[in-house]
Amino acid sequence: MALSRRSLLAAALFGTGMAHAPGVLAQAPKRAASPSPLGQFGLEAAQFGLRAGSPDDQSRVLQNALIEAAKRDAPLIVAPGRYRIANVTLPEGARLIGVTGATQFMAAQTGPILLARGIKRAALVGIGLDGLDIRIAQRSGLLSVDELLDFGLQDCEFTNAGSIGLSLNRTGGRILGNRFRNMRETALFSLDSRGLSIEQNQIEDCGNNGIQLWRSQPGDDQSIIRGNRLNRIRSDAGGDGPNGNGISLFKAGGVIIDGNSLRDCALTFIRNNSGSGVQIIGNQGRRCGEVGLYCEFAFEGALITGNLVEDCAQGINVTNLDHGGRLSVVANNIIRNAQKGFAPKGKELIGGAGIHVEAETAVTGNVIENASDIGISLGWSWGMRNLVATGNMVRKTGIGISVSLVPKERNALIANNTIAEARNGAVVGTEYGRAVTGDLTKTADARAAGVKVENNAVG
Repeated sequence: MALSRRSLLAAALFGTGMAHAPGVLAQAPKRAASPSPLGQFGLEAAQFGLRAGSPDDQSRVLQNALIEAAKRDAPLIVAPGRYRIANVTLPEGARLIGVTGATQFMAAQTGPILLARGIKRAALVGIGLDGLDIRIAQRSGLLSVDELLDFGLQDCEFTNAGSIGLSLNRTGGRILGNRFRNMRETALFSLDSRGLSIEQNQIEDCGNNGIQLWRSQPGDDQSIIRGNRLNRIRSDAGGDGPNGNGISLFKAGGVIIDGNSLRDCALTFIRNNSGSGVQIIGNQGRRCGEVGLYCEFAFEGALITGNLVEDCAQGINVTNLDHGGRLSVVANNIIRNAQKGFAPKGKELIGGAGIHVEAETAVTGNVIENASDIGISLGWSWGMRNLVATGNMVRKTGIGISVSLVPKERNALIANNTIAEARNGAVVGTEYGRAVTGDLTKTADARAAGVKVENNAVG
């Protein structure tokens, strides 16, 4: 039976999440329908000579078809099959539709397979992009999008990228329900976002990072990263932070990271470097080689709540008062099995703490179990200011709660916590990581002036 425009589009939409498809596709203003070969839904690429399974580079054919479809304000529909394509540019208002898992564009040469530059709107649904592991320039994507106001990407598949799967620059829109597999570098890299919704994507087997949101200068990114699944993120390029992260922010403020599931990240599940006003809420991570959830360097305002972190070197780290890192709430998280060890390619032992914070931070309602060295660490060296640890449960650790006594002026409240099976003391004052007091829940110490310890239950 011949494949009609109606049946092909129905497969693309109804088979891949009809509830979201209208929002992705309805990005160009409606005009009166053209009278002729568009049919009811769109223009078929086969009418322009695009042939599935052809050994030829069909970039020019696809380019012409996209231009004509955009002129008619119609979606361009590509039938199932494999097509060799390279450096095809999406025109204004382009809407390219395939059948998820069946319509696949393969790299015909080095460089992006598809590009979009300097337009207002474009959308893709159900298209597969296979880079054949051909190396391309750093931060170049199988799909590269530059200066696009409203971009929609749904139910697409990116495989075997020689660098990045999806590269975005100064772009806003929705990245929904896509799959990324086998990226040499990163699944999704965004620079200077105009506000992205990155939701319900599946990302696995990336060389250095999963999702990266970066900005040239610190700013309000307003992106949302929600409900994604990330598995097996390596750190092939090494280093002590830029690589090996499931989700990585750099100078990107105002980002909400919510309800993501992460497994087997070489360094960190979620790393926020210098992004202010970031919320890390309700995520789950298992097995990473460094810190599970990290807020570092020049940030102000971080909300880290309701997360579950297991099997890491350190659970949560809110640090770098020396660079202005301050002001946070760390609440209602569960941290299990934070064990000191070697990070991938690392030469020194790291970690061993459930939660570490430094300045203007409330640590409350957390449950920490089986941290090898310290349950909650308040401050390091002189980096300790205005800290609260209340209502936490710490069990099976070395020191239950440690507090740095190096600063001459200290202000900390440690109250109403439950601390059990802390081998080296429930609450202990430290200098540069070395215990200098006994258990402050048992005996006060003049060296701990400015640290109030009260009403803790110790067992």
